[in-house]
Amino acid sequence: MLRQLMYVWALTLSSISSLAQKSPETPITITLTDVSLAHALQEISQKSGVIFSYNPKKIPAGEKITYRATNKSVLAILNDLSNQYNLKYMQVENQIVLKPEKKVSVPKADLPVTISGYIKDQKTGEVLIGTSVYIPELQTGTTTNAYGFYSITVPKGSYTLKYTNLGFKPLIKSMTLTNSIQTDLAMEEDVPQLEEIVITDTFKEDIVSEIQAGKLHMNPATVEQRPAFFGEQDVIKSLESVPGVKMHSDGSTFFSVRGGNRDQNLVMIDDAPIYNPSHLLGLFSTVIPDAVNDINLYKGDMPASLGGRLSSVLDIRTKKGNDQNFQAWGNFGLISTKLGVEGPFKKSASSYLLSTRISRLRWITQLRDNNIKQFNFTDLTAKVNVKLNSLNRIYLSFYTGGDNYFAGNSGISWQNTALALRWNRIFSERLFLNTTFSGSGYDYFLHTDVEKGMKWNSRIANLSVKSDFTYFASPESEVTFGTGIQGFGFNPGNIQSSSPTNLPSLSVKNSVELFLYGNHEVKLSEAWGVSYGLRLSSWMNNGDAFEYTFDENHNPVDTMTYAPGQTYKRFGRVEPRLTINHQLNPQASLKFSYAKNVQNIHLISNSISPFTSLEVWLPSSINIQPEVSDQVTVGYYRALSDAGINFSSELFYKLMKNQIDYTPHAETLLNPQLEGELRFGKGTAYGVEFLAKKDEGRLRGWAGYTYARSKRKFDELNGGKTFNSFYDRPRQFNLMASYDLALRWNIGMNWVYTTGAPYSAPISFYEFNGEEVPVYGQRNNARLPDYHRLDVSAKYKLNRSPEKKYQHDLTFSIFNVYGRKNILFVNYHKVETSAGDFQVPLNLTDAERLTTQFYLFQFTPSISYNFRWR
Repeated sequence: MLRQLMYVWALTLSSISSLAQKSPETPITITLTDVSLAHALQEISQKSGVIFSYNPKKIPAGEKITYRATNKSVLAILNDLSNQYNLKYMQVENQIVLKPEKKVSVPKADLPVTISGYIKDQKTGEVLIGTSVYIPELQTGTTTNAYGFYSITVPKGSYTLKYTNLGFKPLIKSMTLTNSIQTDLAMEEDVPQLEEIVITDTFKEDIVSEIQAGKLHMNPATVEQRPAFFGEQDVIKSLESVPGVKMHSDGSTFFSVRGGNRDQNLVMIDDAPIYNPSHLLGLFSTVIPDAVNDINLYKGDMPASLGGRLSSVLDIRTKKGNDQNFQAWGNFGLISTKLGVEGPFKKSASSYLLSTRISRLRWITQLRDNNIKQFNFTDLTAKVNVKLNSLNRIYLSFYTGGDNYFAGNSGISWQNTALALRWNRIFSERLFLNTTFSGSGYDYFLHTDVEKGMKWNSRIANLSVKSDFTYFASPESEVTFGTGIQGFGFNPGNIQSSSPTNLPSLSVKNSVELFLYGNHEVKLSEAWGVSYGLRLSSWMNNGDAFEYTFDENHNPVDTMTYAPGQTYKRFGRVEPRLTINHQLNPQASLKFSYAKNVQNIHLISNSISPFTSLEVWLPSSINIQPEVSDQVTVGYYRALSDAGINFSSELFYKLMKNQIDYTPHAETLLNPQLEGELRFGKGTAYGVEFLAKKDEGRLRGWAGYTYARSKRKFDELNGGKTFNSFYDRPRQFNLMASYDLALRWNIGMNWVYTTGAPYSAPISFYEFNGEEVPVYGQRNNARLPDYHRLDVSAKYKLNRSPEKKYQHDLTFSIFNVYGRKNILFVNYHKVETSAGDFQVPLNLTDAERLTTQFYLFQFTPSISYNFRWR
């Protein structure tokens, strides 16, 4: 199967690359009046059929041209343009590649100079992450880091620096550099125009030149334009449009990346982990796009600075707050109300941001059931940043969110809390430091008797401090290194009560992790680049704790007790990273990557259902080995500049060791010997992913396809035979689009298709003590029906002018337009009553069993009102 996948992948790429073209000797007639060089090349291509390949950063693509030719060959026209713009061209395979004729001669100096600084939004002062900085004279450049900082070292001389970022007007600065300087610059927002944008100076080809595989950058504006359930835009829900990411189901924010389990994904907000990013039993996530500045998803091939999970890291950076002017924004929807404020304490020096979201569900639920006492969720995000001086900045971020669902005298609730204090320090023009102190906590409560204060509580919490250094050795060489320590506390589930109970007690566990990493990214030549790194980690379990040991049949044989502070188990791991990038031409590249990842915290859940699971986190310890994965990725990347489209295709194979599952009929609640119920095995995942992405123009969107498999094998489960994992859904189609009908109207659509999820269906039943008991055969021997859904939305701006301070709009959306019944689970033991309802009978032996299916949402319309005052 893997060999067949590789063949299909290679065949597809070959067909994409082998586009037919006409001869460059073909004569054409063309008239160009005051258009950009990029537009001129596109016109020539349309008339002649000749395909051009070039990097708009390296030729003067934005220069205006007026030109006329009558019955002139393409080669003759190219000669004219080459002489005018100092270009050279060559035919490579089936296309003509354009390059600068030669680099401008730059006087050498004994000591180079460095230009560095922060790039910001002119209106808000928000740092612009991922801004491209390019020097045409040297044909070299860099991008700003996660804090909007850049550094580039060059010989002394006079240069033109070109700054570009999607959604902003290009900024061009001419500088004569005789000494190293630090200069902070502000870029002006590019107000959208109705005209179709074919090629612009802001089109990014970083997907080709970047030495990173398995990474996807998401613009928060893209998330906001996507049709959303009940109008609630959602960062994590939007991941269902990403090839290789599979959502659990409707009504859940659980997701799997490249065949991994849901706990193998690290979600971080400003470097602080969020352990359960869900609201309303999983219908919405905790992340509000309005407060987000930047989103990056790493699918296994993570930088050496990130670790702790096998499958992915979702790195979310929140806005720091407007340090130029006060502004407020908000949203009124059917489910919740959002409100945010931000502004400067001192202009250009310090700012704040505060946003909150409150659900308005209680009145809706009480209309149907007066027994419901609480049914709500809340979010609160806050951030403060202070510029101490040109070399030092401090950021303080805080998040808390919780859910409460109570009916009668029982209920469930959970709470996430995260805090991060970050210090940015510029030691020199080339050395940048970020030190982060962070803490996170997650509590899950099952309230069994509210009046008596009895509840079951599981908890995970951590504190960490780390320092990340970046050394900008040269435009072609960047070194990152750092170290850190983090401590974890685990409560695997104990009863809390106002009165004494005889229920068993489970040991609270404590762990410490030390890590050290280094990574070097270097451009070896115009065609080759490599990034290699190493992450070293040491995991330790410390008392006060007690642990059970088990024999080969999983029977307890001893209890080990450890004093406070006593270290009783250690794990050391080495995690190498390697990525090689071969640039075939300015608009296409091949990449190879290998990454080993280690995970020492494990989610033990007693159900795959998003509604009934009891969540327990446990550390690697005496009975649980660290999970380990090895992933290899091979990818082809192409920038279709004329169309403004980035295309990528990645073929991956992942081997996972020490995967965790349960023995059948496991006792998971209040079981001190829970680790004896666990079984360990291995997993494999492999597949191919395709993604075409267009971020500019009136029509924007993504189109993706994935074919992937995910398997598990446990010696003590399923007779030792390999079985499909729950997230084994081979085929996945994704299509997301947004179109500007007019300056005030935008329409959007989102269509998703995946193969149905596997599940274990009973193969027969038998009677025991008057009850029918199901008999199961192979694990996950059946599949739910395939999942597919179409969502649409329309946004109408109520303002005629985008320059007004108060901007507001209405968004109309429909979730599941054609009312597809997407099945969540199947029941095998119900009967139909005379009223047409289904229920579990008291005596199954005298009733005819029916198979019933459960689904959540069909055709669901919604409307929301959004506003922003600036």
